[in-house]
This record gives sequence, C-alpha cells and structure tokens, in this order.
Amino acid sequence: MQQFTPNISNKAMNRETFKIILMGLMVLDHIEYFISPYLADFFHIITRIVAVGFAYLVVEGMHYTHSRRKYLTRLIGWSIFMALGNYLLNIFVLRQPNQMSILGDNIFATLALGLVVIWLWDNQARDLNSQKRLRILSVVLLIFSIVPFLEGSTVIVPFMFITQLTHQNVKKRNLYYLGLMIILLLIELPMALSVPINNSLMLFDSIAMNASDIFFVLIIPLLHFYNGKIGPHSRQLKYLFYVFYPAHLWLIHLIMNAL
Repeated sequence: MQQFTPNISNKAMNRETFKIILMGLMVLDHIEYFISPYLADFFHIITRIVAVGFAYLVVEGMHYTHSRRKYLTRLIGWSIFMALGNYLLNIFVLRQPNQMSILGDNIFATLALGLVVIWLWDNQARDLNSQKRLRILSVVLLIFSIVPFLEGSTVIVPFMFITQLTHQNVKKRNLYYLGLMIILLLIELPMALSVPINNSLMLFDSIAMNASDIFFVLIIPLLHFYNGKIGPHSRQLKYLFYVFYPAHLWLIHLIMNAL
C-alpha cells in the first residue's frame, strides 16, 4: 500500500509524536479562564492547528484502516459518549457560566461527519452511476458542513476533503489549504474589523476572536516534519486521544466550576 503521507523531511516526527504535540496544544486552547485575555488570544491563534491536525490523522486513518465502517462507528460512539457526558455535567454539576455545549464541545462529531464526506467521495463503488451518486452526496454534505452546527465544521470538513484529494501531492495540498485560508479570510476579516478598535491590542483581540480560523494554515509547516509512520508505542497509545480529549475538557470545566 502506498504511504498516505510522503516522507519529505529528514527531521521527521512519527504519528504518536504528532498526536502528543497536538494534545499539548489542545490544553493551551482551553485554559483561557486561568490566564490573561491576550495570552489566551495568542494561544487561541496558534492552536487552530489542533483540530485540523487530528482531522488530517482521521483522513490518514481511513486510508490505512481494515474497516472504514468500524472506524466511523468508533468516532460516532465517542461522539455520543462525549455528548452524554457534557449533558450530564450540565444537568448535575456545572453552574450556568461553566456549562458545556453538547455539540459545540465535541470534535468527535465533526470528525465523524468529515469521515462520511471523504468516504462517500472515495466510495470504491463498482457501478459508475452509483459512484457518481455517492460523490454528489459527498459534495452535498460538504456544503452542508459549512453551516457551523458542529464544532469547527466550517474549516475541518473542507480541510479533510482537500486532504483526501491532494495527499500525494504536497505542493498542491498546501496550495489548496492556502486557498481555503483566503476564502475564510474574505469571510471573517470584515467581521473582525467591524468591531470598534482603538489600538493594536484590540485589533489583535478581535482577530483572535472573530477571524482565528484562518490560522489553521499553520498546520503546513508542522506537516512538513510529519513522516506519517507509526511510532514504537503505537498500540499502547491508540486510544489516548479518544480518552484525553473529553477527560481534559471535563476536568478544566470542573475546576472552573469549583473556583
């Protein structure tokens, strides 16, 4: 089987190192309650690579998995588990200001939708008409994902679609990522600039809050150092992200609730 991610760097990190870096950055994005607002803005900008980083790994995972159905079922299962956990915490534990969004704090649901989109596109149907119908459905869901009803779906699902189409051509992939960034820039920057701004710090804050999606493009230099190969502890760390993501969010909200 052809390797999904071309090895384009001698100083390359494997899949487990990539995941751990993303998880570390993920924590930085969720501690805004405990730090200064402008430091939180900075962390919010640099951590836009986290969601798309894991989205990249899901696309890669679909390429390697023995069962796409089981892979999708796993993401849906964890999505339901997290939605239920968020709901129960909101009902029984968290005060109103600290409550969580059922779907807005649930990246598993977005990744599952993205997986459906790219699976339908790469459907491997033998009948040409069936293949075309499934690809049309893929594009319909891709357009539907632009409506921000799931966490980060406006960026993550198009990013996954681009990754699936271009993963073997790094230059083309990066060019398409830049194209998506420009589209987001045209949509979000006017909103950021529409806020009354008196100084550069206020401009920085407005961009961080209203136009931060464009910074997903910072994933490009990180992917340059990613070789797509499994690490020595791949089997032991297989489910680390699935556990870490809800656990760290729930813990942070519980601490906020206690303060």
